[in-house]
Amino acid sequence: MKTKELKNEINQMLDGNIGIMLYAVLKTDEEKKVKFINIADEEGEEDNTSVSLLEGFTEIIRNKLDAYNEDDEVMRLSSADERKNALYYYDLDEIPPEMEKLKSIFQRTGVGETFCFREDKLGQIIALIVVIGNENENIILYKQQYPVSLLNRDRYMLTPIPHKNRFERFNQDILRIDFNYQFFLWNGVIYISDIDKMEKICSFHDIILKEAKKSIHEIENIQILDNVEVLTDELDNMTFARKLTRIYKDSKVLGKVSNRSIIDFSKKHKYFKSNPIKINDTGDRFILDTKKSKETFIKLMNDDFLTSQLTDSDYEALAKNNV
Repeated sequence: MKTKELKNEINQMLDGNIGIMLYAVLKTDEEKKVKFINIADEEGEEDNTSVSLLEGFTEIIRNKLDAYNEDDEVMRLSSADERKNALYYYDLDEIPPEMEKLKSIFQRTGVGETFCFREDKLGQIIALIVVIGNENENIILYKQQYPVSLLNRDRYMLTPIPHKNRFERFNQDILRIDFNYQFFLWNGVIYISDIDKMEKICSFHDIILKEAKKSIHEIENIQILDNVEVLTDELDNMTFARKLTRIYKDSKVLGKVSNRSIIDFSKKHKYFKSNPIKINDTGDRFILDTKKSKETFIKLMNDDFLTSQLTDSDYEALAKNNV
């Protein structure tokens, strides 16, 4: 799907008759719980809380979608490359609990309690889940809440009393909400715009490690490395592990190009003159003995070396759109 198609679908929903609901993700001693937040809208009041929240989140959704190139494909997360302004959809086998919570709300399961001030504290809220739409379709946003978003009553805060022309101490905690989000669910699919923040929120490291190890296993199966275990030494590097994941999920080389063709290519392409990879004595396997050679091998398996048919020039292309 192109970004333009997704944008049009969501905007069409936002242009209709829609409402907003909020859920709080609470950190407790046992687990993270999701509870419905009751928004009080007083009849006759000029400041309608739901309307203000809906306007704020709707605007940020539209602005974020407008920032993407409409002609770009929505990319698989497993194929994430070096580009900064791209929209991804989640395609890995294991789903983080935070994303599972979005799906449980989408499927209308798992949320039966309402946030209660007698039992719950604002300081327990680590995230908000924002549902915007109607009974037929909706977009569900995941928004991380940080400690700075909570104004505790122990901070000395003053509130104006206009009709008395004076200030007095405000004696309650305040939850501050900015209109932003890190990922969202639409039609059952999770979309991510900020991979770095998503990884921190979802404790993504363990999931990437599992996926990267699958790539190492597949590389071992084709017997192109003399010392495949050295790839495991680099798994603490999240960037390297993520590039390994691309090999398993989206490589145009692994299992599709013969070992002989891969090795012959490394002997011919200009890039390898300044970034060589050693080959064993029998000429049928690579030897990865430096950090640089490991990175070069990953680029090779991710098909990051291209030749222009127009100019016959060679390029290193870390971000590629299929044509």
